[in-house]
Amino acid sequence: MSGAVLIEPEIELERQLDAIPAWRGRTKTFDRIQAGITNLNWFVRLKGEDKRYFAKMPGPNTDVFIDRELAHEAARKAADTGYAPGIVHVADDGAVEVHEVLEGFRSCNVGDLLDGEVRRNIAEAYRVIHSTQSLSRTKTGFEQLRERLAQVRHYGGRLPKDVDYLLWQTGRAEQAINAAGMNLCMCFNDAYVTNYMIDCDRNVRIIDWEYASNNDPYWDLAMFAGETFLDGRALQELIEVHDGTWTPEAAARVSLYAGVGLLTWGFWAALQAKISVIPFDFAKYSELLMMRVRAQMASPRWEEALLEL
Repeated sequence: MSGAVLIEPEIELERQLDAIPAWRGRTKTFDRIQAGITNLNWFVRLKGEDKRYFAKMPGPNTDVFIDRELAHEAARKAADTGYAPGIVHVADDGAVEVHEVLEGFRSCNVGDLLDGEVRRNIAEAYRVIHSTQSLSRTKTGFEQLRERLAQVRHYGGRLPKDVDYLLWQTGRAEQAINAAGMNLCMCFNDAYVTNYMIDCDRNVRIIDWEYASNNDPYWDLAMFAGETFLDGRALQELIEVHDGTWTPEAAARVSLYAGVGLLTWGFWAALQAKISVIPFDFAKYSELLMMRVRAQMASPRWEEALLEL
C-alpha cells in the first residue's frame, strides 16, 4: 500500500495544480466536496475565470484496488461519447486529476433512479458506450471477484462463514456464462447511485471511471439493477433499451451477474474495512451486501437463470 493521509491536503493540491503550465502562479480557491468514500475531492476556481473545475486526489491505499492508468483511459473514452465530463489534466504520477465540472447537473439519489426516464437514459448511455468503446485491458466480473477475494485474504479481512457456498454458486454462474460465451467491451463496473448525474431535463452523465475495464456489458446492467433493486417490467425495459429487444438469455445473464457482482462488492467492502482510513462503516456495508447475495442465490430465479443460458 502507498499514500499517506495528508495533514493539509489543500497545500499538496495547490502544489500539484501549479504543475499545470497554464495554471502556474495563478491564484486558486478550493471548496472541499464532502462526498465520496474513496477519494478527496474539490471544486477549484482560477482567479479571473467564471468556470469551476473538479479536482480529485486519490485516497490513501486506493492503489490496492484501482488501476489509475486504465481509469484515465476509460474516463477519456467515456468523455468522447459525451456521457462523461472531459479531462483537463492528469498528473504524471496520478496524484491529482482535474475534470470539467458538469454545470447544471447533480448527483442522483435513489429517488431519481425510480424515474423511468432517468433509467432509460442511463441504459441508453450504456448502449452507446458499450457499442463504441473498448479498453487496453480486460477484467471480467469473475476476474474482479477473484482479485477482491485474494486481496481480502491477503490483508486479513473478514470473510462470511458461508464463503465456500457463495463461491460454489458463483462457480456455477461462471460455468454457465462461459459456456454461452461473452462479448467484451468497455464497461463501467460500478453503479454507486451518486456516480450517475442528471440535469433538469433528465439528461445523464456518468462519472468516476476508476473500476472500468473490458467486461461483459451485462455486468453493467446487472450492477445498476442490483443498486436500484430493479425487477419485473423495469428490468425488462432496461434490457430493451440497451439491446433493442428483451431476450431470456440477456435477462438470465443479468440475474446471475447481480449475485456475483454483489459478492464482489461485498469483498471490496471487507477489504476497505481493513485498509481504508475514511470514516465509513465498510464492515457493516459488507454484511448488508452479503445478505443480498444470499437472497439472490436462494431465489428460484437463480436456478432458472442457470438453465436459460
